[in-house]
Amino acid sequence: MKRTRSVLISLLMVSMVLSGCFGEEEATIEAELVLDESMNLLTAPRGQVYTLTVESTTPYTVERTAGGFFMDEFGVYRDAPIMKFDASVNTIEILILDTELPSISFNITAGDIVENLTVMLEESSELMLVDGRRAYETIDVLTSQYNNRWCGSASVHEGGSAYEAAAEAMAENMRAMGFDYVEVTRYDDDPDQLNIVGYNWGRVTPDEYIVIGGHFDIAYVFTPPGGGTNEGANDDTSGSTVSLEMAQALAQMEFDHTVVAGLWACEEEGLLGSLAYVSHLPENVSVRAYMNFDMVSLNYPIIPLSEPLIGPGGEVFSASKYDWDISIAGASQENMERMHAWVGATIEEDLAYKPTESNPINWQIAESCASDHCAFFSEGYPTFNFFSPGGDISFWQEWHSPSDTLEFMTAKAGGQEGMESGFNSLVWSSLDLFIRVDNAENFHGTWKE
Repeated sequence: MKRTRSVLISLLMVSMVLSGCFGEEEATIEAELVLDESMNLLTAPRGQVYTLTVESTTPYTVERTAGGFFMDEFGVYRDAPIMKFDASVNTIEILILDTELPSISFNITAGDIVENLTVMLEESSELMLVDGRRAYETIDVLTSQYNNRWCGSASVHEGGSAYEAAAEAMAENMRAMGFDYVEVTRYDDDPDQLNIVGYNWGRVTPDEYIVIGGHFDIAYVFTPPGGGTNEGANDDTSGSTVSLEMAQALAQMEFDHTVVAGLWACEEEGLLGSLAYVSHLPENVSVRAYMNFDMVSLNYPIIPLSEPLIGPGGEVFSASKYDWDISIAGASQENMERMHAWVGATIEEDLAYKPTESNPINWQIAESCASDHCAFFSEGYPTFNFFSPGGDISFWQEWHSPSDTLEFMTAKAGGQEGMESGFNSLVWSSLDLFIRVDNAENFHGTWKE
């Protein structure tokens, strides 16, 4: 639910014209600033929309510090720190991120008048635009009601019918989110690749896509090294969960470019679903950037366990640290450097995360892959890959294993609150980066011939 807080600022410009018998003197301008009496007590909840109400008879500018995005007249969030508004615009909406910053400041300027405002931030009592608490509810549903999601079709493996049923259910879920178009892909030349894909058409450049996704299949029985899984909580129900949490917000927002949210088939068989999707893109379509989520159940700011944890198969897990990695690939060197800078600005400035030695956040330019982002950057499309191995070699213990359960991953996260917190940091940083990609000038992937 959207929660707003309004602040009234009046910027009054008064003209005085002095007339004489032989002509008129030039007009002189007197400015007066009238403030709402409660402006010294401004607070706003993190992760919600904050509203400034401005009354002015002249154009004015608003400058913000890090931690939020302005909405323009088309309903599109902008990452520009300064925006100019016409006098007819008296309502300004700002999306305040779920940042660790204590406050956000604004400078409002009309003519020679400048007013400085500081808004103190507080925890939201309601679910936010994207929220780790809702994400945990999603992964709980997926791991309890849609198990055995082995590859894309019953013609591939026994249990494929379970995948198909889950795919149809997620398609209905996406339609309920409000996407302009949702499909379960059924390619004539590759019928096993049942991807679930939602589209919201871009208002300016609809044939340039920004894609998010993770693989919806899990490792089937007998898959090495651990013998397969029924839940696949970490690999990759966690990535599907984050994709769905992002999707429910993106479906309701406006962007210059087309939003695409995908759940990919048969990653465990060799990225087959994402490769099929990329190969069947319309000839006039390009991918501006792709964000991949794979094995992301343990993120910042999870605190490593202090005592050994016994897994469902009797395995002993003892963490000394947790890692969260973001790798950038697939673009020209210039654009990869821009993407690398965006991640740094998102993590360090907008969200103000404070990673520690035992809970680091690593971001790097890395031309390598082992997940669905490879299908995109092999075609020259810029990619972000989000991965949280969990520190040391912890993720190998449940990788393709019956121990890859929500119960075990929740325990590794230190409880439900820990996993919710990790999901939350991931979805907010992803949304921040998505807005940056949508706003960027002279940035795009390779256009298909």
